[in-house]
Amino acid sequence: MMVAPRIDPPSAKAKFDAGEAVPVDVTSSLVYPAVSHRIPGAIRIAPEPIIRAIQSARPVPEILKYLESVPADREIVAYCT
Repeated sequence: MMVAPRIDPPSAKAKFDAGEAVPVDVTSSLVYPAVSHRIPGAIRIAPEPIIRAIQSARPVPEILKYLESVPADREIVAYCT
């Protein structure tokens, strides 16, 4: 399993501002409606369908469909609130 390094907020913002990375909001669907502070331009990906697909051993191409909106040419910084 690959473990991604943690990044502090100022470093993440610098990457976003430079166009080097894209923010991906993976906040739980139960919590998301109550969150009032979001990163502008963040891509929203609900984690629950992906987790269910992995737990039920769905084929990889089916799971990857949930990630189609994430650009392949930039680093992603996933966050949740």
